[in-house]
Amino acid sequence: MAAVSPTSHDAIVVGGGVGGLAAAFRLRQRRPDWRIAVVEAAPRWGGVVSSERRDGLVLEHGPDSLIRTKPEGMRLIDDLGLRPRVQDTDPRFRGALIARGPRLVPIPEGLYLLAPGRWLPFLRSPILSWPGKLRVGLDLLLPRGPAARGEDESLAGFVRRRLGREALERIAQPMVGGIYTADPERLSLPFTMPQFAEMERSHRSLLLAMRARAKAQAGAAAAHGARYGLFASLEGGLQTLTDTLAARLDGCHLALGARAEGLTRRDGAWRLESPALSAPRLCLCLPAWAAAGLLGSVAPELAVELAAVPYAGVATVNLVYERAAIPALPAAAGFVVPAVEGRSLVAATFCHQKYPGRCPDDLVVLRAFVGGALHQDRLAAGDQAILASLAADLRDLLGIAAAPRRTVVSRWPEAMAQPVVGHGVRLARIRAAERALPGLALVGNGYEGVGVPDICAQAALAAERLAAG
Repeated sequence: MAAVSPTSHDAIVVGGGVGGLAAAFRLRQRRPDWRIAVVEAAPRWGGVVSSERRDGLVLEHGPDSLIRTKPEGMRLIDDLGLRPRVQDTDPRFRGALIARGPRLVPIPEGLYLLAPGRWLPFLRSPILSWPGKLRVGLDLLLPRGPAARGEDESLAGFVRRRLGREALERIAQPMVGGIYTADPERLSLPFTMPQFAEMERSHRSLLLAMRARAKAQAGAAAAHGARYGLFASLEGGLQTLTDTLAARLDGCHLALGARAEGLTRRDGAWRLESPALSAPRLCLCLPAWAAAGLLGSVAPELAVELAAVPYAGVATVNLVYERAAIPALPAAAGFVVPAVEGRSLVAATFCHQKYPGRCPDDLVVLRAFVGGALHQDRLAAGDQAILASLAADLRDLLGIAAAPRRTVVSRWPEAMAQPVVGHGVRLARIRAAERALPGLALVGNGYEGVGVPDICAQAALAAERLAAG
C-alpha cells in the first residue's frame, strides 16, 4: 500500500491532556491564522484530568485542585473566562490529619510541610514521641549542610539530618507523599522543596526560619498541614478546565483516538506516519517516557535522557456512602498515612467537605489514593482486593463499617513523574537538546513541575517559543 502523503500544518501538538490543550490554546492566541493539529491517543480529551458528573455527584478521578501561588493556572482560567466558576476550599474544613496507629491526629497549627512554626501546638501533638520532638529541637544547634551549599540532597537525607528519623517517617514522608507519591530517599530536595534549602542557607536552622516566616506573614502561624486555603478548583470539577480548552480549539484539526507513531524529521519538517501529518513545529505534551518513544530514531541521545526520568503509578478510589450509615467524619479536608503504618492507603480526601456542592446532602464522598513509588506492588492487585484493603483501613481509622453505595477505581500507571536526585542536571541536558532541535517543544510533568499550574506554565512558554520561530 502506498504511503499516505502527510497533511501539512503550521504546528502539531501531540497529547490532549491539560498541557497539550493549553499549548494549542496559547498557540492559537499568538497565531490565529496558523493551521494547528492536536493529536490524542485516548478517546477523550483531558488526560489524567477526569471529572465524572452524575446524579448530583462530582467525582474526581485524577487531580482535583490547582494551587493559587503558581499563577499560570489561574491566568489560564481567567483567559478562558472561567473565573466566575472558580471554587475555593470550604474554610470550615481546611485542616488535615495524619494517621498514627488507629487514630487520625490533627496536624498542629503552624506546621508547614516539614517543620513546625509554633512550638506549643507541636509539643502538645501526639504525632511524634517525646524523643522525636527533642530531636526536632536539635535543629536549633545544627550547622548548615549540603543543601545550603547548593548540593542536590535527597529530601529524606535533609529531613533526617536536620529533624531526625521520626520526623521524616511521621511528618515529611506522608506530607510530601501526598504531593509526589514519591520515595523521599530518592526525591530531590532543591528541585521539589527548594524553600527548605533556602531556609537552611539563610537562617541555618529550619526552626529559626519558620519563626521568622511566621512573623513576616500575617496568619502564617495559624496555617497548618496541606495549606488547603491556597487550593482552588472549578464548579463541576477540574475537567471543566480541559473541556473548555477543547471547546476553544474548534478551528484546529482535532484527532481523538489517534496514537502518534513513526516520527521523523526531514526537509525542515516534523512528520508523523500516523496520523499522516507534517509541520515545521512540534510540541510533545506527553510523559517523558512516551516522548522518548517517539524521539528514539530522530534524537536518540535526547530520548535516552527522557527515558531515564522515573515515573510511578497511582490509583484513585472514589467511595460514595450514605451519610446516615457512617459516623461523623473529622472536620478536615482529608488525611495522609505514613508508609511506616503499613496500610494500603497513601492519603484520602473528604471530597464533600473540601469543596462545597460535590454531592447531595444525604451522601458523603471519600477519595482514597493507593500506590505511588513506595507501594507499586499494591497496584498489581485487582479492584476487589484494593477495595477490601481500603475497607479495613477506613474501618480502623474512621469507624466506617457500612458498604459504600458506589465505588470507582481509576488506575493511572506510570503517570506520576518522580523528580529524583540529579533531576535538575538531567533537565538541563534535556532542555539543551530540545533547543538544539529546531521547532521542538516538550511539555509534561517530567520536567519543571508536576502540578496543573506547572504544566500550564510550560505550555505557555512552549507556545511563545514556537510562535516566535
